[in-house]
Amino acid sequence: MKFEINALTLKKGLEDIQVKGKHLTSKGFSNSNFGSNVFAQCTGNELRLYNGDTIFLASLGVTVTNQITTSSEVSFDSSSLIPYLKSFGNQTITFEAGDYITIVAGAKKASVPKLVNHPNIEAVQRLKNMVAHIRYEPQPQTLWKFGNFNFEGAFSITNNYFIDCIKNCELVKSGIYKLDFNENVTISTTETVTNSYTETINPVFRLGEPATLQFSGALHSFFEKEQLLNFYVRDESPILIVANDRMLMKAPHVGGN
Repeated sequence: MKFEINALTLKKGLEDIQVKGKHLTSKGFSNSNFGSNVFAQCTGNELRLYNGDTIFLASLGVTVTNQITTSSEVSFDSSSLIPYLKSFGNQTITFEAGDYITIVAGAKKASVPKLVNHPNIEAVQRLKNMVAHIRYEPQPQTLWKFGNFNFEGAFSITNNYFIDCIKNCELVKSGIYKLDFNENVTISTTETVTNSYTETINPVFRLGEPATLQFSGALHSFFEKEQLLNFYVRDESPILIVANDRMLMKAPHVGGN
């Protein structure tokens, strides 16, 4: 794998794919992320980055200015590469993956290890294949198939509304969010009878049948603030969010909050 790309573009993509924010962890509701290990594929002028495990998949595409070798793939820990990309600044770098990964910009050259395999590669490949047919639609018109079912409802909201809603939900510190989709979209969270938050958002577009599900995680942080997000939902099923350059799938939260 060998290509040229803007250092800051790659840095941002590697940071975004970690989905940083407040998540439910073994230590409770706290700042965390989905991990720094990345599976990357380069085809044509797009470098596709993947992060995932058995219950979630995040994928985004960044533009390559010049692909030097044919399509290929590599896995690596982005935490070892991001500091160099930050140092290289707004320069075009040459990224090459052989026995290890090198990035070069002028007189600067950095080398970092690659992974033999992403630690969750089987799960990532399985989920990647399950969403391979899904595309961004400016207005949702397709209720996509996912595994052995089809999503039954879809709606679109701008991410700034989703961000504001989840930020307020986070103040409750439950970390579990209930989404009700009908004519409008209602997102709520409850820690105790006296500590809860509910917000109703009017979607830009809507399609299909009502649905109710619970999810956890800072899903909003994966997307750009002004992006229009297409949500695909079904009762007590995974939530799928698709934007023009990225998508995220997260299994539903099971159990009470």
